Amino acid sequence: MLVVPLCKRFLICLMINSESIYYLLEVGHKSKQEDYIWPIPGKANKNDRVFIVCDGAGSFDSGGAASKLVCQFMAAEVLKFGEHRISGVLIDRLLMEARDRLITYAREYRLDTDLGTTFSMLILYDSKVLISWYGDSRIYHLRRGEILFKTEDNSLVSEPTKNASIARGIKADSSPIYAETKWIEDVLDGDYFLLCSKSIIENVTEDDIKLLVSQNGKANIDLTGSFKKLAFEKTPDNYSMYLIRVNVGKQKRSINSRIDAIRKQKSRIVWPIFILATTIVGLLIMVFYFRKPRTSDPAPKYRNQTTQPVDTLRNDSVTSTIVISAPRTVDVPREDSVPNAIVMSTPRKPILTATDSVKYNSENPPGAPQNDSSAAIQAEEKPEQTNQTPIVQKKRVAQLLIKFTTDESCKLKITNIDLDEVIDWDLSQNDNGTIYLKPGKYSIVATSVIDGSKTKTYNFDVKPGYSHTTQNLHIRF
Repeated sequence: MLVVPLCKRFLICLMINSESIYYLLEVGHKSKQEDYIWPIPGKANKNDRVFIVCDGAGSFDSGGAASKLVCQFMAAEVLKFGEHRISGVLIDRLLMEARDRLITYAREYRLDTDLGTTFSMLILYDSKVLISWYGDSRIYHLRRGEILFKTEDNSLVSEPTKNASIARGIKADSSPIYAETKWIEDVLDGDYFLLCSKSIIENVTEDDIKLLVSQNGKANIDLTGSFKKLAFEKTPDNYSMYLIRVNVGKQKRSINSRIDAIRKQKSRIVWPIFILATTIVGLLIMVFYFRKPRTSDPAPKYRNQTTQPVDTLRNDSVTSTIVISAPRTVDVPREDSVPNAIVMSTPRKPILTATDSVKYNSENPPGAPQNDSSAAIQAEEKPEQTNQTPIVQKKRVAQLLIKFTTDESCKLKITNIDLDEVIDWDLSQNDNGTIYLKPGKYSIVATSVIDGSKTKTYNFDVKPGYSHTTQNLHIRF
């Protein structure tokens, strides 16, 4: 049986680093510096992965602005893309974006379109190197004093001789840009990469370069001083370079640490999304919780017609089975889907005589509740009858009294199933509505005003003989 020991497993990874960095950015015999290098002279260290040399040119010695603009833009942009995303097409696109900025700069300062610069770049990745160039700046790959690879000028020279140097590279015009790109995977300890401007190429021979590099491998010589001396004695122009010696170290990376790194990377993405989602949910809750609820008028809506007194219900020709008492509404019938079947009245106590009191108590059994709502079904006296003794009243129509209360504003749909009579009623939180039902089967559907999806249904079967029974109905959604 194979036993796998529980121990940490490691991945052996290559890591290309800059072991030694040499640079030049010299004016030469010119009055103005038109070259630019990245990182900024004197600021490069072994953690830097991108090195760029740009040789600027233009009328009135304005090439320095072009080389600086392109160099800084490319150094900032390529760092946004990892090894798997960088490509020649992407570099061309970035160079064209830099060229557009160069055009804007030339127009702003009224410079000629001959404003331009060359471009050469080195990017160190973990296991390989990317080089890219456009124009006549040069890149060398050297090992043990031998040149393994060197770039060639890839720009077209179509201008007269005095402007030939301007034609090489990126110009402040709409000419196309096709930079060269090459991946170098065969990288060993002690390899050198040299990025240099045209002035060094023209005055420092390849034999000089190979000799200096090979001697530095045997003894640490002053490579910066040696290159400067050779160029200074031979060229009147600006000259610049970056010379990087790399080492390829083997680095142990535990699988567990790799997994932890992946988890950390995911957490950096997940946490902002989680925080954003939580914020949105919180805002929605606050909006729904604190928004002002839509209130309805506690009093029902009525038509402009005179209210019929309750006495009309005692007429044999009236077939209404539902009587609504609308609090705080005076003698105005409400709008209804079945207007002829509904009669509204205000629950006011009539002025009773001694005869009325005896008659009222005789008609109600001792167990019947004595309250304002029961008094509401008494016949309202007409103005001309207020000083007359009431006649003997007929048997009351109303049999069941329902008092409504609710937690939130709602709409009521009250249906007499037997007679197919329907009324609609708005009931608010502050409204204590009262309804009187004759014998029959009823369905009352309550729908929330705030949320129309919330409904409650109540069914009543009013039997004959209910003597003004009162029932409280509290609607709770």
